[in-house]
Amino acid sequence: MKKIYLIIGALILALMLLIGASVLIDKQLEKDTSFISDHIDFDKTAQNVAYTSSASNGSSSSLDMEVTEKVAHIDDVSKIKDDYEVINTNIGEIKIDAGLSEEEWGDRIAIGINAQNINAANDECQGLFYYDNMEPELKQLYLEIYIAIKNYTEAFYICSIDPEDIDYAFNCVMGDHPEIFYTNGYMYTKYTTTERIIKIEFTPAYTISYEDVQKYQKDIDAYKNAFLAGINKNTDDYTKIKYTYEFIIMNTEYDVDSVENQNILSVFLFGRSVCQGYAKAFQYLSAQLGIQSTLVVGYVGANEGHAWNMVKCNGQYYYIDCTWGDSSYLENSMSLNSGGINYDYLNITTSELQLTHVIDNFMPLPPCTSTSDNYYVKEGLYFRGIDLVQLDNAFRNAKMEGRDSVELKCSDSEVYDRLGEYLLEENHIFDYMSNDKESIKYMQNKDLNIYSFPLR
Repeated sequence: MKKIYLIIGALILALMLLIGASVLIDKQLEKDTSFISDHIDFDKTAQNVAYTSSASNGSSSSLDMEVTEKVAHIDDVSKIKDDYEVINTNIGEIKIDAGLSEEEWGDRIAIGINAQNINAANDECQGLFYYDNMEPELKQLYLEIYIAIKNYTEAFYICSIDPEDIDYAFNCVMGDHPEIFYTNGYMYTKYTTTERIIKIEFTPAYTISYEDVQKYQKDIDAYKNAFLAGINKNTDDYTKIKYTYEFIIMNTEYDVDSVENQNILSVFLFGRSVCQGYAKAFQYLSAQLGIQSTLVVGYVGANEGHAWNMVKCNGQYYYIDCTWGDSSYLENSMSLNSGGINYDYLNITTSELQLTHVIDNFMPLPPCTSTSDNYYVKEGLYFRGIDLVQLDNAFRNAKMEGRDSVELKCSDSEVYDRLGEYLLEENHIFDYMSNDKESIKYMQNKDLNIYSFPLR
């Protein structure tokens, strides 16, 4: 009789992020003493091993931007203009709270804060999540920051005298524009009298020279073109999103020591990044296919800063986490031998995400409730009960496609337990394996009710 050992994983760390479990059916497993705690004899076996995050040491965080404040006192306010030239734009008349001299007002015009550029920037930014959803009265501030950074402006007097509004608008700009890879913060100088702030000079913090920006952009364009060569831009939203998810994961390794890892350069030029690099790369590439994707920040595990995406697919919002889709981020991959891609976090709901992630975003986000374009639903791998025809199709299709494993997601814990009982306790899993299969290794994610089985 073949033996089966149930191993309760000794690797579970209370403060580590538990997102699943690896399970091994193997009569030889008793030799691996690091996993063994107890065992039960059956005809064929199952065992649980902890599935934990390996990236708890400085992975990435939210919008890690450096902000420096300076304060300068001014006594002479006699040169401040009482009124300014009326400039009408598509978002209304340009308004300014700062007290500027004629020369300072002219400097703003000279660096591109004019009707033509405001209108062009407004057209470019419409359809971007943060711009579309921010308060209308702050959109001019957003566009001024966007124009200044895009033009590589060294410093200018910004329309607002509220540091909190400036910070919020700056985060919205950086959250909407992954193509801005050459800025990691800003400095602002408050010019004050004894009673109030008169004006604020805004100075973007550039990390590389303008010449290097142009050079790197050529490399980015080459990567983008290679990406676009593999897909028909007229295909459906789900296919575009899945292709982008897979392309990034297959061409990127998770590396906490990677250079430029808070922006797209780490992925596109060096192929190594952390979560914010993954998320911005997904945002940038999906936009090339006409998909709206948003950078989202928060925490995982023991308050570890993390970044991922919210995406709009066929009119509905979903969450995507490319970092957690890459097995190089994890000690174990949920997808056993599937090229290192874990599909558990491809188009999931808010409730599913919140089992493992804490959203701590600078702008409230809409609830993601649809499951129509979830990976498992779209691929016929979502089980609402024990459907033998669906099971047979799932394994047969995976084999026909040459896949190394098959993943099955259950609608709830009750179906998950019933499926586990049918396949594992009753040994029907071997009905779907090759005849010479005497042992298998499988994995499970109890949070999301998913099993993963090898086919080879």
